[in-house]
Amino acid sequence: MVLGKLLYDITIGIPMTITKKTLEGIRDAADKELLITEVSVKQKLQELQLQLQDGNITEQEYDVMEIKLIERLKAIREYHSQEDN
Repeated sequence: MVLGKLLYDITIGIPMTITKKTLEGIRDAADKELLITEVSVKQKLQELQLQLQDGNITEQEYDVMEIKLIERLKAIREYHSQEDN
């Protein structure tokens, strides 16, 4: 019985565990990719504008964060333009 469990673990159990971990890694990478799209940065810019309008942040805070988001947007566009070539 012990030998049967050992054979099962070696032939099926361990490869399934490795495959599951690999798939989880791919999923996590895809989730991270979604966080750095043009759409997500544009959405953050809109949210930032609303925070300013609602008085949740100052104009100075807005300016600093807007610059960072615009730089990120430019980097994303540059990356995708290089990827297409």
